[in-house]
Amino acid sequence: MLTTRVKCASFLLAILVIPVWLSYPIFADTQTPSAAQTPGDSENPFVLIKNFKGTPIDFNLEICAFKLYDAPGAEIDVYYEIPNKQLAFKPLVSDEFATSLVVAVRILDKDGKILKETASRGSTRVKTEKETKDPALSGNFISSFNLEPGDYVFKVGVCDNVSGAVGVKERKFSLKSLPEGELGISSVLFSSDVRKAESEDDPALVKGDWVVTSNPTRTYRIGDTLSVYFNIYNLKLDNAGKPRFKVSYVFKREGQKKMWRDVVKGERKKGENQGHLYSNDLLAKFKGTDKDKFKPGKYTLFIKVTDELGNKAVEAKEAFTILE
Repeated sequence: MLTTRVKCASFLLAILVIPVWLSYPIFADTQTPSAAQTPGDSENPFVLIKNFKGTPIDFNLEICAFKLYDAPGAEIDVYYEIPNKQLAFKPLVSDEFATSLVVAVRILDKDGKILKETASRGSTRVKTEKETKDPALSGNFISSFNLEPGDYVFKVGVCDNVSGAVGVKERKFSLKSLPEGELGISSVLFSSDVRKAESEDDPALVKGDWVVTSNPTRTYRIGDTLSVYFNIYNLKLDNAGKPRFKVSYVFKREGQKKMWRDVVKGERKKGENQGHLYSNDLLAKFKGTDKDKFKPGKYTLFIKVTDELGNKAVEAKEAFTILE
C-alpha cells in the first residue's frame, strides 16, 4: 500500500470544503491505494462515466489540508469511503472475498483546466459473504497531494472492475495562505477510530502520534466515540520553548438553545506547531446521572484555540450528525 502524492510549490493555507452528507456508519481500515500497474483508459472512471448507463457507485468524500513543516505549502489529504454494498466482491482461494477497484483523482483550477491527475488500484477484503453487503462496512482510502494556495476543483472517480460500475464525486475548495506568525489551525479531521501509531504504519495515515481513520460522512451513533484531529500553528513559546494553550469545544444541536461545553489543556510539547487530538463519548446521559448529554440530530461543533502566552485565539465550526 502506498499513497498517491503530487507535489508543487506552495504556501501555508486553510481549506474550505463543500461536503455531502450521507448516513452510513463506517468500519474499516484506511488504506492507501496501490500505484502499481497504472490503469489505462479502459479502467479510468473519468473516461467510463461518459457512457455508463447503470446506477453509479455512491461513496463519501472528505478533503483536509495540513501545513507542511519541512517545506512551504500544505498536504491535501483526500479521504474516500466506499460502502461495501455499493461494490461487487469476488471469492478468493483463501475463502475471503475482495473487490478490485481503480480510483482516479483529478485536480482542476477554477476555470476547469486539469492540473494533476492520478489513477491507482485498490481493494477491500472481508472474511464472509455476509460482510460484502453489510451497510455498516466500508473501505476507506486516502490519496495525498502537496498544493499551493488557489481555488481548485477535486474530482474523484471509482471503477469497480468486478461489476463494471463507476461513480464520480466532485468538490470545490479554496486554499489560502496564513501570514507568517499568525495563529492558525488546519482542517478538522473527523474520525471513527484512533490508535497509537507504530513504526510500520504508512506515514500518510499518521497524524502526530496517532493513526486517525477518517469518517468522511461525519455521522455517528449514540454510544460512539467522536474524535477530531487538527494542527495548531504559530503558538507563542516560553523560555523553555513550550507553548501554553487551551481548546474549548461547544456542542450545539440544531433547534436546541442549550449547549454542552468541554475545555481541555493542550499538551506542553516543545515547538510552536502542535498536533491536537480530542475524543468524546456520544452518550445519551452523563455518566452516573439521568441528565441528557447527546440526542440524535444535526450538530455544530464550535472549536476555539486560545494561545495563553500570546493572548490570541482562533476559532472554527464544523457540522456533524448523530443517529440513534
